[in-house]
Amino acid sequence: MAAGTSEPKRGLRQYVEIVTGPIEDKRRWWQYKARMKRLPVNYRTAVDALQRYLLIFGPADGGSVTSMFEDLADLFEQSAANGTSVRAIVGDDPVEFVEMFLRNYPELDRQGAGTVGQGHRSCRGSRIVTKERVDIQMRVDQARGSAIRVQGLEKSYKELQVLRGVDFDVARGSVFALLGSNGAGKTTVVKILSTLLKADAGTAAVNGFDVATQAADVRESISLTGQFAAVDEILSGRENLVLVARLRHLENPGAIADDLLDRFSLTDAGARKVSTYSGGMRRRLDIAMSLIGNPSVIFLDEPTAGLDPEARIEVWETVKGLAGRGTTVLLTTQYLEEAEQLADRIAILHQGRIIVNGTLVELKQLLPPAKVEYVEKQPSLEDVFFAVVGDAGKDRTT
Repeated sequence: MAAGTSEPKRGLRQYVEIVTGPIEDKRRWWQYKARMKRLPVNYRTAVDALQRYLLIFGPADGGSVTSMFEDLADLFEQSAANGTSVRAIVGDDPVEFVEMFLRNYPELDRQGAGTVGQGHRSCRGSRIVTKERVDIQMRVDQARGSAIRVQGLEKSYKELQVLRGVDFDVARGSVFALLGSNGAGKTTVVKILSTLLKADAGTAAVNGFDVATQAADVRESISLTGQFAAVDEILSGRENLVLVARLRHLENPGAIADDLLDRFSLTDAGARKVSTYSGGMRRRLDIAMSLIGNPSVIFLDEPTAGLDPEARIEVWETVKGLAGRGTTVLLTTQYLEEAEQLADRIAILHQGRIIVNGTLVELKQLLPPAKVEYVEKQPSLEDVFFAVVGDAGKDRTT
């Protein structure tokens, strides 16, 4: 459209109908507009600009436009709720964002939509994308709160099929517990997500990056704490932290170490050799080392394996503190109480598949309501676990 026309002064609905034809469902349209008015002004300004790009390059009928705009509303409403910035969602090039956004709608009718090419020129006719195809899923995941997304993950070791189609999402800033018996495949999932192992089939993304094709980006976003504390016992606690900070080429490694010692209540022990630390202290130091560089996602693989009850509680408090600071935690465990204490959501991995996934309250609802005789006893997570994996030999009192 020529510069200097009065077109920008038109209402959006009139503009849409000029480009695409009449919008039949007026009520649905006004509901969308009401949602837009509730957005913070900076998000609303961005959406206003993106709407016009989408009209030029997107589907040619009013119904499809409304559906697309509603998805755009979902994206920006969740972004505003999570505090995700507009720049983090849209990037530096709004037309590129529109191109990526439209690739999520291959089923929509785009006959007559514009062509995006060099210089962002458009013309009527069949739509041909000439810009390099870039996946928008990273930005969508960041906005909608998915820090980890796993779909159809499979892995076998010769004849042994360990993972048989694993699916789950982990919300940003949450603690997600992957619960299962020994040999269920928990560590295999963590190794795939941390790029240490390749899956045979399926897809996985961490912080919006594909673990297979964007492994370097994934590794920059994560930290992994394995089943055994990876600390140097000859060095002091502070020296361990300084070493890792230097390996990451960070400025002021001493200040970073002192801050983490304080956060994890290890300041008094910071100058002592790690060989003198208790099991809980070593584990806390190990997790502190994992946080150097401020990773968005941390994997804790059996973090309390082999620890005494007091040390386990120390680690639990550490994990709760991580979640409180906004770090996404994927926790694998075989301890039912641990998952019950720490996790926002719990998935039970059994024989290579996720057989149940939900909050603790949702999992408890899988069992019959408690029977009230003299004392009411609500089902524990242990009851749920054995019920869903089919352990008929376990006695359960409800």
